[in-house]
This record gives sequence, C-alpha cells and structure tokens, in this order.
Amino acid sequence: MSIELAAYLHDPGFIPSVAMVVVFYALLRSLRGSMWSIALLSFPGTLAHEAAHFIVGLVLLARPHGLSLWPRRDGDHWRLGAVSFGNIGLLNGALVALAPLLLLPISWLCLLHFLLPLWADGRWGWWLLAGYLTATALFAALPSFQDLALGGWSLVFYAVAAVVVWLGYTRL
Repeated sequence: MSIELAAYLHDPGFIPSVAMVVVFYALLRSLRGSMWSIALLSFPGTLAHEAAHFIVGLVLLARPHGLSLWPRRDGDHWRLGAVSFGNIGLLNGALVALAPLLLLPISWLCLLHFLLPLWADGRWGWWLLAGYLTATALFAALPSFQDLALGGWSLVFYAVAAVVVWLGYTRL
C-alpha cells in the first residue's frame, strides 16, 4: 500500500487534488452550525449516505422504505435525511448502520479516477466540481448517532463475536 501511495504522490495533480478536497471538507465542517447552508451544500453527500443505507438494506433484506432527503428537526439536532427499515435485526443491523463507510473507498476512487485525470487534462471547472462532490461524499461517510442507535444491538453482537473468535484464535 505504501508503495502504491508513493506512486500517487509523484503524480502532479495528486497534492493539489487532495488539498482541494480537504479545503471543501473543512468548508462543509465549518457550516455545520447553519442548518440550511449545510443541508444545501452537503446534499450530494446526504444523497450518497442515504443511498448507501438503502442499497445495503435492500441487499440484506432489511426492507428499506420511507426515504427522505428533506432536513428536519429531531429534538435538539437536525437530520439531513433518513431511511426507514421494516426488518432490521441482529444479523443485518450493524451492516446497514455502517453502510455509509462505503463512501470512504468511493471517495478515494473518485480522487484517483476523476480528479487526477481532470487535472492532467486541464479541465479545471470539472476538476473543481469533482473535488466538491468527493468532499461531500467524504463528509457523509461517517454513520450518524441515529445510524449507530439503529444497529446498536447488532453492533454489540458482532463485537462480542469478534472478541470470542479472537480469543479462540489466540488460545490455539
């Protein structure tokens, strides 16, 4: 992996592309206090975040329904989007809850397969747009507290199973 990363560091567009994504990401983080600004600017990431839940839920038979991308107040915080499920259980809950983590490798692939070629071709407008979209996907990659609460018992189940397997493996 480090050899692969070192090869990218020598690409002339790598450092500027990473820097641009970091700047867009920092901008998104700084706007978290302004609900409508963050809802508008992070919309592509919110769409990707909820789509990850929906698709993983569909594949794992969690019966997704009720997709919403409209921001709404939920107690003392805001939800930018939500997906409801009809069949969250012990086996599928953790994977559905952690589905937005799939946006991390997708962000990396966007950097390599969109940003670097756009830089090399000098297509600056498209490069900026792709950098913004990559940053919104990265911004949306972490599961929310609501996501973790949804898969709570399933996450505990898998954590306990991992510890049991690890202990069994180290005792051999």
